Amino acid sequence: MDYKTEIKGYDTLVKTATMVTVAALLAAFSLAEAAENYKFDFGEGPVAAGYTQVKANTKYSDSQGYGFESGTVSSVDRLWDDDLTTDFLTAKGDMVFSVALPQGNYEVTFILGDGENESETTVWAENRKLMLDRITLAGGVFSRQTVSLRRMETRSMDGSVTMSIKDREKDYRTWDKKLTFVISGKAPAVAGIEIKRNDNVTTLWLCGNSTVVDQLTAPWAGWGQMAPEFFKSSLAIANYAESGLTASGFYSMKRLAKILSEVKKGDFVTVQFAHNDQKNQNDVNNYEATLTKYANEIKAKGATPLFVTSTARQNETDPKTAVGGLPERMRALGKKLGVTVLDLNQHSITLGKALGGNKEKMYMYTASDKTHFCEYGAYELARANIEEIKAKVPELAKHLRDDHEAFDSSKPDPLDILTQAKAPITEGGLVQVEPESSSSEETDSSSSAEIARPQSSSAEGTEGITAAESMMQSNAISGRIEGSTLHLEGIDGGAHDISVFDMQGHRIAEFRAMQGHELHVTLRQGAYLVKVAQGNRTLGIFKAVRR
Repeated sequence: MDYKTEIKGYDTLVKTATMVTVAALLAAFSLAEAAENYKFDFGEGPVAAGYTQVKANTKYSDSQGYGFESGTVSSVDRLWDDDLTTDFLTAKGDMVFSVALPQGNYEVTFILGDGENESETTVWAENRKLMLDRITLAGGVFSRQTVSLRRMETRSMDGSVTMSIKDREKDYRTWDKKLTFVISGKAPAVAGIEIKRNDNVTTLWLCGNSTVVDQLTAPWAGWGQMAPEFFKSSLAIANYAESGLTASGFYSMKRLAKILSEVKKGDFVTVQFAHNDQKNQNDVNNYEATLTKYANEIKAKGATPLFVTSTARQNETDPKTAVGGLPERMRALGKKLGVTVLDLNQHSITLGKALGGNKEKMYMYTASDKTHFCEYGAYELARANIEEIKAKVPELAKHLRDDHEAFDSSKPDPLDILTQAKAPITEGGLVQVEPESSSSEETDSSSSAEIARPQSSSAEGTEGITAAESMMQSNAISGRIEGSTLHLEGIDGGAHDISVFDMQGHRIAEFRAMQGHELHVTLRQGAYLVKVAQGNRTLGIFKAVRR
């Protein structure tokens, strides 16, 4: 018999089952998308529409999937009318914020700034990747700083490869199920964080040893962990380097295989080995053969291999013989294979000579360690490598930020370059931030940063000031600005509509006030016009100066 026709309501059941299945799939996709995209509003005040609130006491838990893992965090509220930026979170030391996310590339936007006082915020990610360095903003200036980075695991996304890690790496934030941000600075101010999955960004994959790795503990540092700060959000860096590895060891641990399982056409892969290879005769003998295997397998995936010559040890001054002559052999092999060589070895020697008596300040400068670098040395080497990229790899160089000065390794930075105070960004005095509107902020795409500036006025606002200017001397309403407080005088009881304009008549804020109410405003130093109205009736306009 026809089984289908004998079952009562079969079509209805099928349709219902199909609808349930589709609904379940849509729900699953919705949950997956939610788990990959977040918008956090930091602070205790009102929550911006579409954002999830993060308070000072929001602790991380696996069930919640986000929160602070450590830090003495406090909330500040400037009590003005933009829900996202009126309040922010800060700390005297580090505040460590984590978000559970699937493996992949993410664009992360930090909304920074204090509506009243100068702020300075630095962001390290995962195993101390330098993402944002001392973003310093004048009071009343807010900035949206966007970076990209990769959430990594030992198992490939398709499940085909599981790479090995050392016991010491088991404590690394690199391989857990979260993205972790360590936020610090003299006066950090984070109003919000937005996270968006974006696997379309270009990825720069790093293969190497301890001079490249994201070192877990300061002051040890590899140049690879200092490099992210120099790139726009169009590129993410995935650092697979680890201390003590040779080229063959890295390969046998399936670390390259893990990279190749996820690399895509247009990506770049750096290869830097020599320090540990030099210690083993088999690795010395097979050096060219192993590097050739790297180059061929990377090219086969449509990515671009880049050889990086290993940094000289503290007592080495000849690029032809440094590190057992392996960098010189890499130069020759790169030429033979048509692989671009970033000559970090030469830069490290040039830096050492230029530093003279301070040469040891690049290294950990202990009696037994002439190889590993401190944060200053790693930062200088990252800058040197950036110059190599500019000169030799234009397709990669297009992802570099434009707001970093050119670097000359024969003229190294001051030894305190990483602790010097930066001049604050003073563009714009903001009373209201509307990140989604191009009329209220300008975008500096070259640096993946947006600086919020005063809103342009509507025609109505300009006309309102023009029509009432003659009343400024005759009406009894007055006021003054003291710090961040606007004091109103001479108004009767009831609600009043208060508008603040710049001296060109551009409206930049609106409030509702009762008699004797003190309004908290965030304004740059300068003169402003304050209009007081009830309904459609203008009661008066006065000039106030923020000093």
